[in-house]
Amino acid sequence: MHPSLREDYLEAVQLFSEKNTRFPSYEELASALLKTVPVVHSDMAELISGGDVIVSPNGVIALTVQGKQTGTSVMKKHETLQCFLSEILGMDKTSASDEACTLEHAVSDETIDRLGKLIVTHDNHQHQGKGRHRKFAGERTCRAETEDFCQSPGISEFSEGDVVIIQCIHGRACAQRLLDLGLVPGERATIRRKLSNGALVVQVKGCDVAVSPEIASAIGVERSP
Repeated sequence: MHPSLREDYLEAVQLFSEKNTRFPSYEELASALLKTVPVVHSDMAELISGGDVIVSPNGVIALTVQGKQTGTSVMKKHETLQCFLSEILGMDKTSASDEACTLEHAVSDETIDRLGKLIVTHDNHQHQGKGRHRKFAGERTCRAETEDFCQSPGISEFSEGDVVIIQCIHGRACAQRLLDLGLVPGERATIRRKLSNGALVVQVKGCDVAVSPEIASAIGVERSP
């Protein structure tokens, strides 16, 4: 079985179980994935032998610990990508969901973590944007980083000369400006000057960048080791 097909199945079972508080039958999983029941039966044999699922005598498909880890991971990737594409890049939610379906199988966990931190907000860190998933019948909720809401201190709390690592950006309004400046999660920055009005001059990738008080208040950082 191709890895992306395996991930689609496990994601579908995990999504169904979260929405319905129970695991699906063959018929329900086939309907969710827009496949025939015989095809699902055939594919399940590989997932069972691979240790991803177990099937009860009455035909209920449940995830093993291994299967749940994979299904949850793929769901997080999809939701984070959909949020980034719709909230940051401005794509409509249906197109963003379709694109996320393709990207979720290739993107790394590190990239997902950085994207998640980028779209964290102060006032509403659990977005309610919904879009129809291309592969599954039902709605998906955009919830990137709800469990790991960034609690890092603001960059303005540090002193001149301090070297920090950007952890997150609070507020979508600042995101594009910070991307343009190179101030993105995971990047190292040195605080060169602190001005009386709250503005900062920081060095990123060898360049000095002036940051307004409003922009500075949106940057969550940690001291570089």
